[in-house]
Amino acid sequence: MCTLILLNGNVITMDPVLRNAELVAIDEGRIVAVTGNEMLGSLKKPGTQTIDCKGKTLLPGFVDPHCHFRAYAESLIALNLSPQEQIHSVGDIQDKIRDFCKSQPIGAWVRGKACNEFHLAEKRLPNRWDLDAAAPLHPVKITHRSGHAHILNSLALRQVHVSEETGDPPGGLIDRAPETGIPTGILYGMGAYLAEKIPPLDETAIEKGARLANEKLLSCGITSIQDASASNDLDQWKRFEALKARGILQPRLTMMTGWKGFAESPRQSFVSMIDRAHLGLGGVKIIAGYATGALHPSREELNEQVSAIHRAERQAVIHAVEEPVIEAACDAIENAIPWHSRPDARHRIEHCSVCPPSLIRRLAGLPITVVTHPSFIYYNGDRYLETVPDNQLEHLYPIGSMLRQGLPAAAASDFPISDPNPLVGICAAVTRMTEGGGRVLPQQVISVSSALRMHTLGAAAAGFEEGIKGSISPGKVADLVVLNEDPCAVAADCIKNIRVMMTVLAGKVVWEAG
Repeated sequence: MCTLILLNGNVITMDPVLRNAELVAIDEGRIVAVTGNEMLGSLKKPGTQTIDCKGKTLLPGFVDPHCHFRAYAESLIALNLSPQEQIHSVGDIQDKIRDFCKSQPIGAWVRGKACNEFHLAEKRLPNRWDLDAAAPLHPVKITHRSGHAHILNSLALRQVHVSEETGDPPGGLIDRAPETGIPTGILYGMGAYLAEKIPPLDETAIEKGARLANEKLLSCGITSIQDASASNDLDQWKRFEALKARGILQPRLTMMTGWKGFAESPRQSFVSMIDRAHLGLGGVKIIAGYATGALHPSREELNEQVSAIHRAERQAVIHAVEEPVIEAACDAIENAIPWHSRPDARHRIEHCSVCPPSLIRRLAGLPITVVTHPSFIYYNGDRYLETVPDNQLEHLYPIGSMLRQGLPAAAASDFPISDPNPLVGICAAVTRMTEGGGRVLPQQVISVSSALRMHTLGAAAAGFEEGIKGSISPGKVADLVVLNEDPCAVAADCIKNIRVMMTVLAGKVVWEAG
């Protein structure tokens, strides 16, 4: 018996065989029929719930294959220092911190997020002395919009043991005043170091943020996420398990581990009473970059790590932004393959931001999926146009070229680095338009159907889950989103304004507009 039928819908299945339909029938959390309205009589039984979609558009639930749920939850209860909050100068940041400190006990940590120097009048980040003037009695940590830099005041620096004598940690960089060598309070690539030194938020605060994050994801039609936090380990698995068990985190979750979590805990350690369809173990995240001026981890270390992941039959998920780092990631994957035969390794490169044609061709010849971020074009595009050198700008997020070369690609928001809303990413991929109305590499536009696929079936495939989700097909999980308009029918630049009307997860309505 069908438990739920959605009828009179404009069903965009993302299934190349089924194409479009009008009716979706669901039983026991799975799709049992995708057909026309004329089949309603034979599918509907006593007790079947029906929802008339009144011509609205049905899509598979959106899948975000690269995000950071705990960081997003924390960001929702932190001071928002983004330009959207009318933060346009260092003085505005100081004023907001001063006001916040009035309600906090002396010595309590103050956490801020989304600081963006591009939109500040001074065109620079605040430093320790700016923050000292606003909060001399509270340790302050501000997270840069990228998530890869932090600014601390003097009290916070003392508490995390950063001084003139402190050396740069592996992969990190302590910014220093050139005349004196004194740390300015700006720390690059030191998120993991700070996480070990700064007291975590209490669980009550985390739960509040998690509930807000859950509501936001469902309101965006996101029914599955893949958490790509490099700090993930067995302890974080247990925290996610608790959130799932209590119904605080409803979207399906695949958790990647970091390299440390992979090295410390074998796959069999990650067991749970939660159904694997709702909580599963993903790949192993490695952050590779040039924050210190040299590749970290080194080429030798990267090769060893990827080979170990490959031999363990796990998926290597490599953060690589710049062209030389992407090259090193390709080398590491290519080096690992001959030593252990695997029919479908499907290793991943995340971001793949600056990627010229020769590198795209190389990627397409390897068992690699690229997970990239078209929403960055919208949210960061004006900064890219002004600050990225021309020799890099011409190869920035070349999604059109990637797809034309047959490179498997998926789209993610990387929240909290950008807003989770997939419709913004779809719009940006189709138009290459920035928030300010500019355009970044318009020759790299892709079709609406391709952009939808990157946020649904392609995103599911990035996590080996295309067999159970990502399209509206019989047998797959009944995760659906209902939109007020058809992305394929509206003007391309209006896609970002489409609203989610309903989100269905495992055959149950979990969110409705209004």
